[in-house]
Amino acid sequence: MNRHLIYALALCGMMVTGCSDTTDPTVWDTTPCDPSRPVEFTNFTPKEGGVRTRLFITGSNFGKDENKITVTIGGQKAPIISTNGSSMYCMLPPRAYSGIINIIVKDKDDNVVTDYTFEEPFNYQSRTVVGTLLRKHDPETGAHPFQDGSIDDGAGLPYSDWMIFDPKPDEGDKIIFTSNYDGGDAGLRAINLTKRTISTLYSGSRSAKMQSFEFSADGDTLLFADDNGKGTMGDVTMTNIWYALRSEGFTKLRSYCYGPCAYAVAYMPDGTIFYTVYPNGSVLKMDRGNNAAPPFIDRKCEVMCSMNQVSADKGRQIKIKAHPEGKYVLIFSIQTGAIYKCDFDPVQHRLGGIQLYAGDYGSSGNANNVQEGVGAQARFARPWAGCFAYNPRYANRPDGDMYDFVFMDQVAHCMWKITPDQVCSIIAGRSNYTVDNSYVGYIDGDPLHEARFNAPRGITYDPEEETYYLVDNGNHAIRYLRTE
Repeated sequence: MNRHLIYALALCGMMVTGCSDTTDPTVWDTTPCDPSRPVEFTNFTPKEGGVRTRLFITGSNFGKDENKITVTIGGQKAPIISTNGSSMYCMLPPRAYSGIINIIVKDKDDNVVTDYTFEEPFNYQSRTVVGTLLRKHDPETGAHPFQDGSIDDGAGLPYSDWMIFDPKPDEGDKIIFTSNYDGGDAGLRAINLTKRTISTLYSGSRSAKMQSFEFSADGDTLLFADDNGKGTMGDVTMTNIWYALRSEGFTKLRSYCYGPCAYAVAYMPDGTIFYTVYPNGSVLKMDRGNNAAPPFIDRKCEVMCSMNQVSADKGRQIKIKAHPEGKYVLIFSIQTGAIYKCDFDPVQHRLGGIQLYAGDYGSSGNANNVQEGVGAQARFARPWAGCFAYNPRYANRPDGDMYDFVFMDQVAHCMWKITPDQVCSIIAGRSNYTVDNSYVGYIDGDPLHEARFNAPRGITYDPEEETYYLVDNGNHAIRYLRTE
């Protein structure tokens, strides 16, 4: 389906609305099919594609209420974006391997009026590929502005450091929250993948030093770590963690904790909060005292572990990421080439000792010394941000750990995966070095044979569509790695 047909369908809908004096334009038309007339399906387009392909189905009398229509492709339910009774717009789901298109239409009383299957199957193309979700960049002027609005109409989000999927969006849309520390327009933004829009929730100087954020266990609060410039343990003169509430659309920032400069927060499933601070590169357990609500003043600064246990450095901007089931946390820094692990004790609500998980401390910044391997054999250049990704292939593991850890290496310009057995491998980027003696670039395509990044940072994962979304800051783009 080309853009002209999309415009034609929209125009037809406007004309129908305009010809009725009694139609209220603020009320969505959800008229179901007319059971006294036959429901017909005539065609679908395009005939081939991969996950998230926009599929248009034409026919007659299948109604304007998408809640009365079920479309499956290859046995997988396809989201219906809109229908006007003769044209239906839906999106190809993941893993629709057989390509068989089936449509069930019900009347207003939920009785099945028709159960139709196209004779011609959709040619589902299953592959793994790096692509681009959005990139607003003028190659002549170099301009790459932040711009809210529709992704299809040129919205821009050129920088971001951290990305997290909304665990419980209000309307069921797929939404990614992003924050940018660099780029001159610091703030929190929402990428609505369902509606294909970008919106700024807040921006300005208050968010200028917030490198990362995390959701509370119930998904209703966002916590933002703030490098407030206070590098002394026990200094409680300034806010080091802020919070925003879902009930307010995450648009207002309030003080959550006072303490030394912070860089990341780990909110455990049982409500325990750990956060990282610059002094000694430490991980602290937040002391909320007897206060029932924030702001909290963390004078205790209880250290769980610190980077000075593994090096002589006295300060580090370190990040922390909690395992989704609270089994452990992973600790990493833009100033070190290693990732560390601390087990979580759910009884004592504390972290165990720090232990090397993968990489080598001294390899930081060396893009020419990148190396795949197991645990300490691996070499990373600059781990910036990472996420846990559910992997059903681990169903029979004795320890029950079903998650890979995937992170972006900003200096090595690539994407890493670490399995629960600490096997480290590059899964995208650094392709075709022999072509121009470079690993840096902007190329979509096969992850290991074509794709290139430029200083990527944030990353998050959608398990339903088996898709990673990542921020490619040097290319001012949001990219994706889609595995079908």
